[in-house]
Amino acid sequence: MRKSTALGLTALVLGSIAVRLSPLWSFLYWGSDTGEYLLVGAIPHAYTTAHPAPATLGNLLALAGLLLFLRLRTDRTAIVPLVLVTGTLMATHHLSLYFFLLMVVGTIVVRGLARPWRWTAGAKREVAYAGILLAGTFAYWLVYATTFREFILTDVDIRPWWALLVLFGLGLLLLAAIVYTRTRIAWRYRPRYPGLRHRGTAYACAVGTILILGVVSVLFGVPGTTFRVSADGLLYFVPLVLLISFSAPGRKFLDFHADGLSVNAWLVVLLGSAIVGIVLAPRVLIPYRHMEYLIVPFAILSGVGFFRLLDLAAVRGRFRAVVGIAIGIVFVANVFTGVPPPSTLAGWREGTIPAALDPAYWARDHASGLVVSDHHGSTTVFGFGGLNATWDRTRSPFLPDSLADPYAGLSKIDSPSGQRDGTYVWIDRDMEAGVRLTPWEAATPMDPAVIAKFDSAPFLKVFDNGYARLYWIAWGCLPTTC
Repeated sequence: MRKSTALGLTALVLGSIAVRLSPLWSFLYWGSDTGEYLLVGAIPHAYTTAHPAPATLGNLLALAGLLLFLRLRTDRTAIVPLVLVTGTLMATHHLSLYFFLLMVVGTIVVRGLARPWRWTAGAKREVAYAGILLAGTFAYWLVYATTFREFILTDVDIRPWWALLVLFGLGLLLLAAIVYTRTRIAWRYRPRYPGLRHRGTAYACAVGTILILGVVSVLFGVPGTTFRVSADGLLYFVPLVLLISFSAPGRKFLDFHADGLSVNAWLVVLLGSAIVGIVLAPRVLIPYRHMEYLIVPFAILSGVGFFRLLDLAAVRGRFRAVVGIAIGIVFVANVFTGVPPPSTLAGWREGTIPAALDPAYWARDHASGLVVSDHHGSTTVFGFGGLNATWDRTRSPFLPDSLADPYAGLSKIDSPSGQRDGTYVWIDRDMEAGVRLTPWEAATPMDPAVIAKFDSAPFLKVFDNGYARLYWIAWGCLPTTC
């Protein structure tokens, strides 16, 4: 077992035990079971975490770390599994780490704005941990993760690229100053317990707002990407929209829960980050990927809102059973639409089928060097085979523009593991249906001529199980000479 795998498993076990033994998530009696079931079938969460990839593990570590952070205020022993989970998350997935950092800092800031800050023992632990998290994250990004620093952080629509980091730091200082100033203001936010009035209007407004966003994605595309959702593809989102729209009438109820302020903070900072991503850094922050984490506060708010509305309306007996059955049907529909067909999501085909494991295991035992493939193929051969791969660092081998040169895009590839020549090429059935390169591009079907070129020199087929094929690159060999 590799050391990184052992560390990840240890972090997950300790984090799971700490969270499981904690009475923290007491949203249960307020309907968070409903939110949990919503999360299981929600497209942004279920679809993204349906395949073995760093993002999938990063999502699990980020959410586990978030629960441990909430517990840290009342339990200092939570710092042990929290630090371990944080270290593993740093080495696992940059974008998940970014979302986690946002939600941690956002929780502290929103608490400081809602009421005058008090330096309790729990507050000191939270601020100290946030400082460690910030320092560790930026040290890892700027000092150790050289590929991330050179190829991802610089890909922003603002020059110089580091100006965004400077603005982030200045923003933190400004927020800290505001929170400090807030300690000298006696006013406190005192919520009123919501009634039934306008709750239906809030629900309808939420449905309407999401519908408008859906129309925009059909007519103009998903912000920050080249994706366009088909009109019939929107139907797959209908069950989810009907469910998460309960978050609008449910938001005010969380003002009366001890951890409700934290959930609202997650919602605010993630929405703000998505807006910044659309305007300044669509290829770094990837705005649509925020939905994977936004769905978490939405799910909690929706679960609370649905059951609180039932209680306020005094829905009892048979009518309550009918309502429960109706919402149950929507939940079932949400589960069945959780992983829609590729045509709905720009041709991207997520999920790893059993047939994809055989070539990855074969590569682990018999191959070495750099494997040239698309985003999903690279994830599979790296995750299960342990080999370095290219992801989106080269595209010429899969496009018809380079048919005249069989070696195009195969040498001096700036891969995540460093600049090197390709050793093997991975082609699978899903790649032929749509090559997936950068996360903001639609998947493009491979040209038949491109597929056929891999059956001649300099490519030598060394594995084929009907789903995926591995080709060894015979450097110095041409179709006319070999």
